Amino acid sequence: MMWQSFLEKAVWFLKLYVREYRYLVAFLACFVFFYILFMHWMNIRFFRVLREPVAIICLIVEIIAIAWFTIFFREQGDSHTYELELFWSYRKWILEGSVTFGLEILNNIVLFFPFGFILTDALRRCPFWAVLLASGAVSGCIELSQLVFKLGLFEFDDIFNNVLGAVAGWCVFHILRSLRRRKPADRYRAY
Repeated sequence: MMWQSFLEKAVWFLKLYVREYRYLVAFLACFVFFYILFMHWMNIRFFRVLREPVAIICLIVEIIAIAWFTIFFREQGDSHTYELELFWSYRKWILEGSVTFGLEILNNIVLFFPFGFILTDALRRCPFWAVLLASGAVSGCIELSQLVFKLGLFEFDDIFNNVLGAVAGWCVFHILRSLRRRKPADRYRAY
């Protein structure tokens, strides 16, 4: 009974997220779908030859999209605001029941998912630590820009969530790559 209640709340929350951030979700879903389709599953010689440059261009597009949604989309405030307590937004969401904070947490994770996925492809042999470092650096620059230009709240939770999203993208990339590299007969073997 407890799991059923939890699942109902989780489904409700995800539906709310998709409704609130439908344009962001649509952009990211299309971006990742077409990226995977053209860069990995269509055997087009053009893409095999230019795969790395195209991946780098897509990475630049993703960074511009991240900047657009996090910096350029906001209005300037009156003061520099920051929250230095780690996981404060999780506390507000889980313990105090603030749906707004839950949506913000999920949004920060989803926003950096393509970054981790594409970075892994663009740099060929991108190790886990490089994704951690690059996503932390990009997220840190965004948070510092928000603080300096009074464009929002500087918080460590956003950096953590962004890195978490990039790591999820890295993991999904490696899962898909391992599935693609398997022989067709191995894909249907019972384990």
